[in-house]
Amino acid sequence: MDLTDDQNFIGLTAGNPTVMQSFCSKFQDKFYWVLVSSLRCRQTFPCFLHGINTIISEICSYPFMKKVVASVTRIVTFFNSSHYWGGQRKEMVKTQGITTSLKQNCKSRWYALTLMTLSVLQHR
Repeated sequence: MDLTDDQNFIGLTAGNPTVMQSFCSKFQDKFYWVLVSSLRCRQTFPCFLHGINTIISEICSYPFMKKVVASVTRIVTFFNSSHYWGGQRKEMVKTQGITTSLKQNCKSRWYALTLMTLSVLQHR
């Protein structure tokens, strides 16, 4: 862990619970004076992220947002399933310096909708 300055931290979080727990443990060992949640970060921030995901799910239940999500999903599916247009997209993003791919929404990943939306925004 190459952290040298604790002055810039306001919170700790990660997309993977195992990584989060490991990072919090190492962070707490190195910066013991920084307050983190009890039980070595296993409670506050994962619950915060769960709350954010619940809010996003509620927002996406409205008809307008369902249309937006369906449109974004259709765009991602089109480029990911088309050999020709997917290749054209890859060539275009190389010239623009975009290194991430278009992410597909997946119900089993709690933040997949967020990843999909951010990937489409980056490819705009």
